[in-house]
Amino acid sequence: MNAVNSMEEILKKITSAREGKFDLNYISSHIQNIDDENYNYIIFRLMKQIEVVKKYNPKVRPAIDPVVSSVLGVYSGLDFSEEYGTLMGYPKCCVESFKSARFGIDAKHLKEADKIKDEIKKDKLETNKDLKEKVAIIMPSGFIPCSLKCEEAWKRNLIDIVSYNEYLTIQKLEEELFKVLPHFHGAYNEYYEKILLL
Repeated sequence: MNAVNSMEEILKKITSAREGKFDLNYISSHIQNIDDENYNYIIFRLMKQIEVVKKYNPKVRPAIDPVVSSVLGVYSGLDFSEEYGTLMGYPKCCVESFKSARFGIDAKHLKEADKIKDEIKKDKLETNKDLKEKVAIIMPSGFIPCSLKCEEAWKRNLIDIVSYNEYLTIQKLEEELFKVLPHFHGAYNEYYEKILLL
């Protein structure tokens, strides 16, 4: 599954929940109760976001448009984190970690990032590869992994290490998303969490 596929899967879950074909209890009920105008608006925004993401084809999907997330109740539904984790395609281990009050990138994540940086340097020395271009660990904003090395999160295109050129592409993608889908959500200054490895 690539970044675009994972976003299309979220769209499919939302539309299926609306039709009563995807049961997430609270979220499904919430989605079914969104009035038609707001529902059509968030579907339009999510489809527009997918269209922009296809153009850049990043390794990791960006955070879902904050207007969509707000209408879906992502920010206010902390009591239903397992359901929202299922909707967003997050691994269970990461959802459990989040439920333990791990709400942001913390010191343990940064310690892991230092180890990853050392492993990249070591790999460069052992294999004589030029890995200096690997400049950042990226993940969707709002996704807090149980570990930066969580295999399931990597498989689901929620974490990756990017080169300098890929990092620039991510920044261009974010800029275009802000232009195409303007919003005023204060928590979303960026669509990606970035941990620099420089």
